[in-house]
Amino acid sequence: MRIPTATYRIQFHSGFKFEAAKKIIPYLVDLGITDIYASPIFKARAGSTHGYDIVDPTQINPELGTPEYFESLVKEIKKYDMGWVQDIVPNHMAYDSQNAWLIDVLENGHDSESFDFFDIEWERAYEDIISNPVASE
Repeated sequence: MRIPTATYRIQFHSGFKFEAAKKIIPYLVDLGITDIYASPIFKARAGSTHGYDIVDPTQINPELGTPEYFESLVKEIKKYDMGWVQDIVPNHMAYDSQNAWLIDVLENGHDSESFDFFDIEWERAYEDIISNPVASE
């Protein structure tokens, strides 16, 4: 198991993408950085500046670059024998109309393919009503 000795946090967003990160890797190596600690990189709501408001954990956020740009960054990191620590968001998703899984649950209830992905209290006083603050979007 690799134990990081000197990490550098990269906060990815539309103004600092995979391509920009790749360009600073040689500089970070010169500083003695051994590992990159990356902010969440999965698809977040449009315009996210932090990535913790994910809407699809199965896709790389297109605002950060293409999968090919990500692979290019990974190759650059490997070239310098650096490590990668990935910050992930396993316990929540954005409550947003861009979240297709959530919308599927709100529209289809128990029949949704995403039914088990969310902790929803289905047994409640008004069973036929789902409170949804994004419905008007």
